[in-house]
Amino acid sequence: MVLRLTVRAVGWIIILLWITTLTLPVSVVFSLMRLAEGNNLGFQEPTFNFSDGNISINMAIYVNNTGFYDISEANVIVRLSKADKPIATISESLPNIPAGQKVNASLSFNASLNEVFQKDHTLLIDDADLDGCAVLHFRVAYAIAFNIVNNFSTHWGAPFHNLTCKPLGYNDSAHTFSFFVSFNNHAFFPISGSLTVELYNSENAKIGETLLDLDVPSGEVFEKTVDVVVVDPSPITDKVFIRLSFAKLNILETEWNLP
Repeated sequence: MVLRLTVRAVGWIIILLWITTLTLPVSVVFSLMRLAEGNNLGFQEPTFNFSDGNISINMAIYVNNTGFYDISEANVIVRLSKADKPIATISESLPNIPAGQKVNASLSFNASLNEVFQKDHTLLIDDADLDGCAVLHFRVAYAIAFNIVNNFSTHWGAPFHNLTCKPLGYNDSAHTFSFFVSFNNHAFFPISGSLTVELYNSENAKIGETLLDLDVPSGEVFEKTVDVVVVDPSPITDKVFIRLSFAKLNILETEWNLP
């Protein structure tokens, strides 16, 4: 009798295990369907800030867990690219999200201006529409892993949009080249720092240099006449090359044929 009861109990346990095994995936699917309904997962458009030579990209995310199970091991990876060329990657872990609760988080990426613009030099002078891909990786019921992918786009404003360096003339007696420099700061952040103006002859020898202190708010236009003194005029050739750089990045090079 005892053996028969034991066998029966084991049989019921096996049946319950099978029911649980078959029911869990189905209930998880329904839980995911509830999570996918409405606006339970969202990413805000990235914001860009610039300070002390560093650029930061910030993005807010929220997850409203309307499913039946807790969400664990949640991790978000956000990639920004231009024409399939990677620009920046943000990765952040999220706290566990119990069933029926909502979590708000802020993702942040920091890098030097030099590092970001070395990946795509044109972002300094040209506005662009950037492609974004956000991947949310998580586990449901602490067991089954899933990925949710959200594609989006965001607009990038170039800090040196329409950068122009126009030669004005050369003063023979003062050994001074004069230029008119202008650009429009389309970026979301102010431009602060030194713009380097360098002059080279046709043999690539530097013949003059000066620095422009920039403090240009977002959306403002910069216009200024620049004088570059040549200490030794003997290396001057019939062609002068003007190079503008910011944060050790060359942003413009133009040629001037002397009369």
